[in-house]
Amino acid sequence: MIRRAFARTGVLVALVATVLAGQGAAHAAPDRLRIDRTGTDAVVIKVPARNDTLAVGPRLRGAVYTWSKGDPPCDPTGSTVYAGHAWRSGNGVADRWGQLRRGDVIKVAGCRFEVTKREFWSAKRRMGSLYSVSGPARIVLVACKADDYSKRTVIFARKIGR
Repeated sequence: MIRRAFARTGVLVALVATVLAGQGAAHAAPDRLRIDRTGTDAVVIKVPARNDTLAVGPRLRGAVYTWSKGDPPCDPTGSTVYAGHAWRSGNGVADRWGQLRRGDVIKVAGCRFEVTKREFWSAKRRMGSLYSVSGPARIVLVACKADDYSKRTVIFARKIGR
């Protein structure tokens, strides 16, 4: 245990940090995905994949899902995919992702990404091609299209720094 105390404006504040053997990033606070343009501020939840699809959880708001064995977002190469729910009634984390434009900034895991393109795919189209450990560093956001569930909103963004 490391303890540090210091005074600030007459009040003693103690900072306590505990480091246990075997605990690292796996026990750190979960990452958040933030997009100012859409008001997105969501915790990132790691989930398994089944049949070329993320096993996305039930949370409509405040959560996005990524493959538990996928490429980390700040890697110098490869793609990280994030899925979120969009909902006709306006309760989904991804309801406004279709409004993203080239140049909009997405922040996740301490890195910044710039939107390069937005596409609308058929819901039947396979998503496996989005996962890659090679190629330029990027993230891909995927959600149902809020006004047409037969389509998916797919946002591509390239890494621009920390």
